[in-house]
Amino acid sequence: MKKAFFLILVLLHWFCQAMLAGQEAVSLAPGPYPVGFELVRTEDPSRTFPAMDGAGFRARPMRIYIWYPARAAGNRPLAVGDFVKMAAGDFALSADSSRPEAMKGRLPVPLRDGLAEEAREELWRKPTMAYDSAPAAVGDFPLLVVGQGLYYESPLSLLYLCEHLASRGFVVATCPLLGTQYRLVNLNVEDLETQVRDMEFVIAALRSRPGGKARRLGVIGYDLGGHAGLVLAMRHPEVEAYLSLDCGILAPHFSGLPAAHPNYREERFTIPWMHILQARFLEAEREKAKDGMLSDRKKFGDTWLVSVPSDSHGQFSSYARFGIRTALPGYWRSVAENQEVLHDDICRLAGDFFATVWKRETRPLESLQEAGGRLFKIEWMRNEPPPASSRSLLHAICEKGLAAVRPMIDRMRTADPAARVLEESEINWLAYHFLLWWGRKDEALDLFRLNAELNPRSARALAGLGESCMILDRTAAAVAAFQKSLELDPDQPGVKAALEGLTKKQNAGDGK
Repeated sequence: MKKAFFLILVLLHWFCQAMLAGQEAVSLAPGPYPVGFELVRTEDPSRTFPAMDGAGFRARPMRIYIWYPARAAGNRPLAVGDFVKMAAGDFALSADSSRPEAMKGRLPVPLRDGLAEEAREELWRKPTMAYDSAPAAVGDFPLLVVGQGLYYESPLSLLYLCEHLASRGFVVATCPLLGTQYRLVNLNVEDLETQVRDMEFVIAALRSRPGGKARRLGVIGYDLGGHAGLVLAMRHPEVEAYLSLDCGILAPHFSGLPAAHPNYREERFTIPWMHILQARFLEAEREKAKDGMLSDRKKFGDTWLVSVPSDSHGQFSSYARFGIRTALPGYWRSVAENQEVLHDDICRLAGDFFATVWKRETRPLESLQEAGGRLFKIEWMRNEPPPASSRSLLHAICEKGLAAVRPMIDRMRTADPAARVLEESEINWLAYHFLLWWGRKDEALDLFRLNAELNPRSARALAGLGESCMILDRTAAAVAAFQKSLELDPDQPGVKAALEGLTKKQNAGDGK
């Protein structure tokens, strides 16, 4: 009975969407779910931001836009104008800027300069697929967190993408792009980290809701949000899929980002990844990348490179569907005749990507090759599934001991002898904790032995093995390890001194 009732709701939803299409709603076909929307106004008390009156500080303001699968549609869908008003409020960061007259002058530049007043008023009335505070559907809906781009700071910029994904069974959440201590976002590590932390705050907010902890997690990044999204995917082990939109991450970026961020670790980027970009940039990135592009270096997790026949960065944003035909300095030079079709296909392909890699729709991975249709060129790089991460192995060693984890390490080395299963510095640091601070000296010796085995040409690994043997009063083994270490690197005064002391001990007849 419940299934039949839900089917009726779905049919009614499709009927309503068809009716809205007759009212010039978006042409992008919806998925099976009505779309609910909520704007959450909150703050992050762990960070500061200048106070509204300019004196002192307050908690960092956060506005979280949430699109979600709804159980039923509401009475009236939100219009584009509703989201424009929200966009105007995204950066009301002082008492003066929050006045109604100031709000009117804060239209996004593409809407202010790209449309005549009559066209703007017509656009404001166009319905979206989203219903404010519609009752949420019950189900296991993955969470997709979105990073916004420079000059496209408000979530208005990705309106159609977000609501399309929600109609296909995803909870989509994002927040405006805002600088660390003022509105301007700089191309530096500090502001990139701020965007990553904002996205993490959104994840925490959504996961703190009923049923939110069990959600699978994916990330989407547009422009600078693509840099932040990549760093987030590298440092957050629960991110399972990543979609990047027209952002400079394939080859070194002129700003040094995102590679300059301390959490940029390519060996940790092992999840399915789709990168959609302007076709003209793909060849340029290939020429610029002397050591190969990021997609070439990525060893694990399938990768799709999608070339879009457009020379407009705005093609990837909702502005492509707002009827703007004017070239705008700083945004785009010319407008493609088929820009609405291209944008719809980008949104549709994004949904296909997440639905396919997570098997939420019955289609094989091969289907993504054809998903771009006639217009897009898609390159599919099939990589091996990722092995256990070094983080998970080290955690298991801490909790269960090396003996329990050693068989898995041996299997991984057999499968790929050239792979770096664990980093030398990480093993070394953990081994010293076992040896000196955690009271696990015997296990420490096994870890130092493993480090020397994995890194036989490392003077440091052999020196650590020698020190552990010396502390455990295994003089002969310590001498042998120190001697091998000095053969590899004679310039180690501490190791020389330790070896001289042990040699005297041996000569005195006290060594074992």
